Amino acid sequence: MKWTDDLSVGVELIDTQHKALIDAVNELFNACSKGLGRKKISETLEFLQNYVVTHFSDEEAVQRKSGYPEYANHKKLHAEFIKSVTTYSQRLETDGPSISLVADFNSFVTNWLIYHISREDKKIGQFINSK
Repeated sequence: MKWTDDLSVGVELIDTQHKALIDAVNELFNACSKGLGRKKISETLEFLQNYVVTHFSDEEAVQRKSGYPEYANHKKLHAEFIKSVTTYSQRLETDGPSISLVADFNSFVTNWLIYHISREDKKIGQFINSK
């Protein structure tokens, strides 16, 4: 994944945190390209479980402060992501770091982040910057 201006929300805190999320996912992709994805998946899942708590909390605070009208729905999307990451962590614990798990997770996290940032989070920036 590559950070581009198209992914910018226009809110510095959110954009900075999105870059950190993309960097973490890219570290996993780089490990996969070297045949080390199964070793890196645990670290990536642990990072995401910890980091998204901070990121989602900060992002939701920005929404509340600005009076963002889609806050409740956006918060549900965050909860669904956390649930999905937890499910992948449970799969890792149960089945081990399989190639299938790594491939499934790579696909999930890439699609989710790109869609969520470019569609959902962009709406936050547009709302805030239109005031």
